[in-house]
Amino acid sequence: MSAVQLQYILASVKQVVQADISKQTKFQTAALEARLTAVSDSLNSKLNSVCENLKTEVKRENEKLAASLTNQFWEGNEKLTQELSLEVQTEIQDRSKVIELLTKDTEIRLVKINENIDTVSAGIGERIAVHVSKTRKELERNTQEVNQSLRH
Repeated sequence: MSAVQLQYILASVKQVVQADISKQTKFQTAALEARLTAVSDSLNSKLNSVCENLKTEVKRENEKLAASLTNQFWEGNEKLTQELSLEVQTEIQDRSKVIELLTKDTEIRLVKINENIDTVSAGIGERIAVHVSKTRKELERNTQEVNQSLRH
C-alpha cells in the first residue's frame, strides 16, 4: 500500500470516527437536553408548589396578624374607654362635691339673709309702730287743740 492510499484510508476512517462521534454527541446532547428539560419541568413544578405554599402561608399569617391587630385595637379601645370612664366619674364626683359645698354655702347665706331680713323687718316694724304711735298722739293732740279752739 502506498502512502497515498494510507492517507486516503486514514482520512476515511477519520471521517467515519468523526461522524460516529458527531452522532454520539448529538445523541448525548439530545439525552442531556431531555434530562435538562425534565429536571427544569420538575424544578418549575416544585417552585410553583413552593410559591403557592408561601402565598397560602403569607395569607394565613396576614389573617392572623389582622385578627391580632383587631383584638389589640378592641382591647386598647376597651381599656381607654374604661380609663376615660373612670376619669369622667372622678370628675363628676369632684364637681358634685363642689356643687354640694356651694349648695350648702348658699343655703347658709340664704338663712343669714332671711335672718337679716327678719331683723331689719322687725326693726322697721318697731320704728313704724313708734312713728304710728307718735303720729296718733300728735293727731290726738292736734284734734284736741282744734276742738278746744272751736269751743272758745
